Amino acid sequence: MDDRDATELYVTEVGGDVVLRTNASGRFWGWTGAVLHWIYFTPLRRNGPLWNEVVVWTSIAGTIMCLAGLGWGIWRLAPRRGYRLRREQHWSPYSGWMRWHHYAGLIFGLVTTTWIFSGLLSMDPWDWHPSTAPTREQRQAVTGGAIEPSELTVDRLRAALRATSPGGAKEVEIVRFRGDYYAASAEGLVSMANPGLGLIERIADEEIADLARRAMPDVPVEESAWLNAYDAYYYDRDGALSLPVLRVKYADARHTWLYFDPSRAAVVRKEERLTRLNRWLYHGLHSLDFPFLYYRRPLWDLVVIVLSLGGIVLSATTLSYSWRRIRPRTARRMAR
Repeated sequence: MDDRDATELYVTEVGGDVVLRTNASGRFWGWTGAVLHWIYFTPLRRNGPLWNEVVVWTSIAGTIMCLAGLGWGIWRLAPRRGYRLRREQHWSPYSGWMRWHHYAGLIFGLVTTTWIFSGLLSMDPWDWHPSTAPTREQRQAVTGGAIEPSELTVDRLRAALRATSPGGAKEVEIVRFRGDYYAASAEGLVSMANPGLGLIERIADEEIADLARRAMPDVPVEESAWLNAYDAYYYDRDGALSLPVLRVKYADARHTWLYFDPSRAAVVRKEERLTRLNRWLYHGLHSLDFPFLYYRRPLWDLVVIVLSLGGIVLSATTLSYSWRRIRPRTARRMAR
């Protein structure tokens, strides 16, 4: 568009819908942010498998380099005897930008290492942990079978919609619970078999508890508890996930946990030993969403900003020294 914001619109060929709108400012920050962060250069990103390998292996190389640099930096630090440079004593044997790099690495090197390593885990390399989505068998223990569109007649849908919101519902979700259909909305559930009952706030606790046993029938239950507040695995900063939920821990080899939502008539999350480990190694180390910090804003923002600035200093202080090392060799090759 010929406007001062240099607007670009993306329109689908099939439906003619505008699916994306960008301006010059957004594209600039997109390049400096998301594109560089995820190496989202279009020629590379079009080849999904290649892009995945590039991100994984550069993350592995970055983690190894950070660990090596951190170990060397600790080894070369001499707080007691020091180093005599230009008639001055320093803890570091380096001078100029390299001294700043040495000290920045000692302060921010560990966090930089964990950020790169947790970024590697965001790619789920080699499928090292399972999904947090419930299995098909666990879902069907709750639903009683897949949704059959032929059973959802127009009359049944209209009756459920009228009972859901007499003023007109904007959005509903059709769910199946123990073989029966319900229209679910923010206000509650409406039975499509008997919409005259009106809104049901939630499924009865005893029915949910019975389903927890049916979801994994051959596995003993270790613990069952109703959660009225988020735990370390079922959580949301904006409070969008519904409460209460029933958390059930099973005594199987994978130490499975299932979360049942009575207001949605569904099993909404599955946790296993490896997914819980991934929660801390990826989400904890990469996003710093530790419970003691995650809900305390702007403290969380300040910590992330300070650590990010430290990582920038750590990276930038090597550029001048690296360029001095590379420039003579580059000049000689170009002169040939």
